[in-house]
Amino acid sequence: MGRWEPDARERLVRAALDLFCEQGYENTAVAQIAERAGLTKSTYFRHFRDKREVLFGGQDELLELLSGGIAGAPESAGALAAVE
Repeated sequence: MGRWEPDARERLVRAALDLFCEQGYENTAVAQIAERAGLTKSTYFRHFRDKREVLFGGQDELLELLSGGIAGAPESAGALAAVE
């Protein structure tokens, strides 16, 4: 491995998405994702529990943002306005 570079999580996501597009989800291994990102397999597992999480990670934060926005919207707001 070379020098430490920032944005490991983002690089892992980019590498995973590229590999999934190139060879399919089932044919992509965590080790390949880590290698493509220039990281180790153990670094991958520091950021994600498994291969699925690289696709669906962050949903908890999205849910919090959406529910907080809806809860903070005026009562007079319609559904679309509340989500906006």
